[in-house]
Amino acid sequence: MDRQAFFMLIDKWMDGCATDAEVQALMNYYYSFREAPEWEGHLLGAKAQLEAEMEQQLLLNIRQIPQQPAIIPVRRIGWLRIAAAVALLIAALGITCYMVWKPLPPVQQQAFSTQPGQHRQLQLPDGTKVWLSPASFLQYPEKFSGHTREVTLHGEAFFDVAANEEQPFIIHSGAVDTRVLGTSFNIQAYPQQPNIGVTVVTGKVAVKTAKSEAVAVTPQQRAVFNKQTGSIQREENVDTAQLLLRRDGILKYRGAALAAVAAELGYYYNVSINIAGSTEGCFYFGEFNTNGQLEKALKQLCLTLNATLEKKGDTYVIKKVRC
Repeated sequence: MDRQAFFMLIDKWMDGCATDAEVQALMNYYYSFREAPEWEGHLLGAKAQLEAEMEQQLLLNIRQIPQQPAIIPVRRIGWLRIAAAVALLIAALGITCYMVWKPLPPVQQQAFSTQPGQHRQLQLPDGTKVWLSPASFLQYPEKFSGHTREVTLHGEAFFDVAANEEQPFIIHSGAVDTRVLGTSFNIQAYPQQPNIGVTVVTGKVAVKTAKSEAVAVTPQQRAVFNKQTGSIQREENVDTAQLLLRRDGILKYRGAALAAVAAELGYYYNVSINIAGSTEGCFYFGEFNTNGQLEKALKQLCLTLNATLEKKGDTYVIKKVRC
């Protein structure tokens, strides 16, 4: 008897339509598991309790059997004794195999992506809220099950994770895994970026890679993973107030390097932005609304820096920079 046939027999027995021969076959097949591992109580509950419930259900079924002529009960009692033995035996181990080995239906995955310049807010099945930044991708199961809640992120997102100490929330973003119980934070993990950054607004997260120890990050701290060296560094006294603006599409800078500003706009709009000329000593103070068009933001940047803007194919060039 193969495993599928065994499962079918269990279903037939539970439905009360198994023949005497099938019940006997079920018993015989059960004995092949006598040397199996011990009862997994953490998955199935107390063995004695489950046996008692099975026996109670069997007795209930017996009381519901209609009375038959005198000669028939002798044969039926024999069948019931076999069934009773099977009930307890299967409760002890056979149902363990049924519950643990029976194939589970595949978990359906949900996937959302944003276009360049597009922002999107999502609510996950557990109540976690996600603000997905432009040119980003998020994948998660339609229902969280098991011991963890796991999602995959490419790009950038702000997470406000629903608290659940029994089921940690894990974000896979490239080589970096971020593990939380319930907190709010931002992850920047665009493929073009040289680094991956995790900045915490509230609560606490643990950031690690397959080759590094976990780094704890608390409010006003950022963990930065260097893709080239494979190391994770923690930055202190980070201005997290701008992250709340950022999740709504407002990029605010207070003396940021021009190269960093141009690169970030490039991530958001999925374009290349080059700077012709030296950017030494060039810093930007101001903000952009990335819900609008890229050209508007770039013209604003050039006006501030007394520079000009050219477009060559899919590449934007900022020229004649004088800081």
